[in-house]
Amino acid sequence: MRALTPMPPPSNDDEWLAYLGGAVGKVSPETALKVSAVFRCVDLLSKTMASLPLHMLQETEKGKEKAKKHPVYSLVYALPNEHTTAYEFWQCFVANLLLTKGGYAKIVRDGRGYIRSLWNIPTNAITEEGTNKVNGERWIRVEDGEGGAETLRTGDFMRVPNFLLTSKTDPEDPLAIAAEVLGLTRDLSGYAQSTFRQGVNPGGFIEIPTGLSQQAYERLVDDFQKKYAGVQNAGKFLLLEEGAKANILTRDLEKTQALESRKFAVTEICRLFGVPAHLCMDMEHATFSNIEQQSLEFVRDAINPLSVRIEQAMYRDLLTTSERKRYFFKFNTNALLRGDTTARTAYYSMMRQNGIMSANEIRALEDMNRIDGDGGDIVAINGNMIALENVPLNIPRGAPKTGTEGK
Repeated sequence: MRALTPMPPPSNDDEWLAYLGGAVGKVSPETALKVSAVFRCVDLLSKTMASLPLHMLQETEKGKEKAKKHPVYSLVYALPNEHTTAYEFWQCFVANLLLTKGGYAKIVRDGRGYIRSLWNIPTNAITEEGTNKVNGERWIRVEDGEGGAETLRTGDFMRVPNFLLTSKTDPEDPLAIAAEVLGLTRDLSGYAQSTFRQGVNPGGFIEIPTGLSQQAYERLVDDFQKKYAGVQNAGKFLLLEEGAKANILTRDLEKTQALESRKFAVTEICRLFGVPAHLCMDMEHATFSNIEQQSLEFVRDAINPLSVRIEQAMYRDLLTTSERKRYFFKFNTNALLRGDTTARTAYYSMMRQNGIMSANEIRALEDMNRIDGDGGDIVAINGNMIALENVPLNIPRGAPKTGTEGK
């Protein structure tokens, strides 16, 4: 006989108490990903974050500009190291962040202290983590899986911790918090598999009070197969002999509420990750009018908080004290908020006519080339569409800008 749940080791009293009490055991990231709804939520969030443009920006007299000349810019935007693209790096980083106590990356510097590459550190490779009580420096102990290990200190790794609640430094394990829901989902899936693969689910049975001889039994089975088995014989009345009685079994998954429970489990998992149910292919409560709004809520309530957490961790771990006065990081989520063509056209028209955006700024958001010359950078307002500098003087359309009369 095979046990449904592996028994805990004899020396672990806490696990035995949980086992005997019917509690759900520890859920690992690998086990959680076997639940389709978990895989979908993690895959969706991680690949959405990985597909967002991530720029290193700098403050200038003219406003914000991309810091393309800084060595870290290309690392976070395109190629963190010679073997990994930015998409691959951030998808792995975010997946670890969602399923474990946090996301970690190793920072490799040259002899002058400049950052030259970034490498993902799987969270399960971190065996120890702590803080130096003398100088407050954080450190982690990382195993390479081949018997080797190294200690990384502040400045040598980037860290984005998960939910902090009972400790200032030790984050909560999200899978431990969600163990009941994930364990129930896993058990329901196992129940459904065993029902179809191993379970016995007959349609009914025939009861014969007087009993049957072997010859009569074989004749009944043969007669039953010929006259009543198969689609072509569906709906026929049974003709029974010698007081035989037909009994129908009505056991099925729907009546045991297993199917309904699995639907509810999908909703619970979506709630845990902050993902709208329709993005997990659960369209039961989705309508044409609410899907777009839920998609915007997904960006606002799931993607934006993730973006800010990572941006601020990069600001802390990848920049020096002097660089923090000038540089910062920003995920561009504008593409996720564009909406349909009609909505974008109305938005751009309003921004253009009210002197908020220029033609080139709008074209940049639509991934279009700039207009040659200075015409695409002119900011104008509605009415006569006069230059913004001439508005206070009420100078009519076609007049030169203020200060250029003699030129």
